[in-house]
Amino acid sequence: CFFFLMIRRPPRSTLDRSSAASDVYKRQVSTQSTWDSMKAVAIFVLALFAATYAIKNVADMTELVKDIDCITDKGYDQLLFRGYMSSGQIDPNAKENLVIATDIDCTIYISPCFKCGNPRKQIADTCEAIDGTGFVYRPYIAIEDPRNWPGEPAAHIQFLEELVAEVFAQRKCFDNVRFRSTKFEWEKIMGPEYTKYAGTYLWYTSSDKQRNFNDFKPFGGWTTPLVKQYQQNEQLCDNTLNLDVQGARMAPLKMKLTKAQN
Repeated sequence: CFFFLMIRRPPRSTLDRSSAASDVYKRQVSTQSTWDSMKAVAIFVLALFAATYAIKNVADMTELVKDIDCITDKGYDQLLFRGYMSSGQIDPNAKENLVIATDIDCTIYISPCFKCGNPRKQIADTCEAIDGTGFVYRPYIAIEDPRNWPGEPAAHIQFLEELVAEVFAQRKCFDNVRFRSTKFEWEKIMGPEYTKYAGTYLWYTSSDKQRNFNDFKPFGGWTTPLVKQYQQNEQLCDNTLNLDVQGARMAPLKMKLTKAQN
């Protein structure tokens, strides 16, 4: 009895040397093309990120603005004007400043008078004073100087929530609300546990003269600020103003008034 063992060679590739080399070349070209496309996408995403999160120059002031073209030529993208004073009065320059700054992004900040009472009237009076510019604004409410807020946080919270409610009620003037405060002031006035407005934009003040947010410490539920005032009483284009920096996403301060809001 005989047994035959047959060993078959593996099939020979159907590709000759020239076609194999061509295949390798095609794969290299395909890989390079894919890599180039990925780099192009990455560059685009980084450029978009940089544009969206670009640091903005902002200035805030209380006096009547002069030579606004000079301010914008210096690279300032936004202006913040005082609209209501903690003494319980409308800032006499508020509306005129908003009119002068018609062509740039701007808004007001409201320093409420807790001792004066009637928070809704303070907002309504502010709206009446600035009405007629053709825009609705996103104002900052300034919670500052604990000496102006006698009593307990519970009363301060009630006062603040009425302020905010009236901001939203005055649709012909205002759209949304923002806050200006510091960790010390907010926790002293509103209490360390009050975080109701953590989802809004925050502007805080500092005297460190650093154009960054490295000194920020979370408070009131805010973990990231929108704006920082870093230098006070600077001279710029014949104006005395404070310098600020904005480093978050695009956050316009005003919008055109619509018929529905009027």
